[in-house]
Amino acid sequence: MGSWFAERLAKRGVDLLLLDKDRRRAIEIAERVGGQVINSLNEIPTGTPILLALPIDATIEVLDLLSKNMKRGLRIVEISSFKKPVRRQIVYARRRGHIVASIHPLFGPAQRDDRGTVTIHVGRISRSEDIIVRRLLPWTMIHRMTWSQHDKVMLVALSLTHFIGISSAHLLSRLVTLGVKTKSLDALLALISISLLEPDDFYNGYPMTSPEAIKLFRKYRDSVADMIYALERFNVANYVNNARRILSTRYDLDKLYKCFYAYSSDPRYLMCEK
Repeated sequence: MGSWFAERLAKRGVDLLLLDKDRRRAIEIAERVGGQVINSLNEIPTGTPILLALPIDATIEVLDLLSKNMKRGLRIVEISSFKKPVRRQIVYARRRGHIVASIHPLFGPAQRDDRGTVTIHVGRISRSEDIIVRRLLPWTMIHRMTWSQHDKVMLVALSLTHFIGISSAHLLSRLVTLGVKTKSLDALLALISISLLEPDDFYNGYPMTSPEAIKLFRKYRDSVADMIYALERFNVANYVNNARRILSTRYDLDKLYKCFYAYSSDPRYLMCEK
């Protein structure tokens, strides 16, 4: 998402300083959208807001360096997808006198701008955080969550969905080519496409390898085994009815179903917001 933010900020006339461990990536962004490539954190002028659009491990490392080596008063926004690994560094940076806003934009790089989007603001403690978040994302709808609330949601919304997508992709790749597509297959392919387009290091990172994620994947595996057992005994109705009853209290399933079938088979139109 780093290049997405760079492009949008450049269009708004913001002067960009670009720093990447792989200098070539920073140069590519600078050539495409403008901005100055710098070589170290020490080149960041005092008072310049800092956006950390990095993998979780790199976010931890950079927050440590900023907290220990820079004067108090930094304004930092970090956008990691899980907050438990970075929470200690965020709290430490705040104690050192820095403003750190921890957010999670719930949209991807195909988004034109932040209009109509949702962003989670996690562990917010001051109005100063609100100000720098709004400078970064002026139109997004902000939802606030605690650290634990956010990560609990993301285990399902991110880790589990990607696990289902990538495991389904693996299975489909081993089957013969299908001659037709159905609405159900379109829905599955949309999920698969999201999973397959993640960078390779995503599947080696915290969202997919944390103990909490592995525990959830094992629960999913057990659920699949239970479903197969019920199907073999023609006794799956209770599973379906119980799931329908519970999930209908959380989501408008009828609306989602009608919306899905109202659109074409193009996976870009599988989501209905209103």
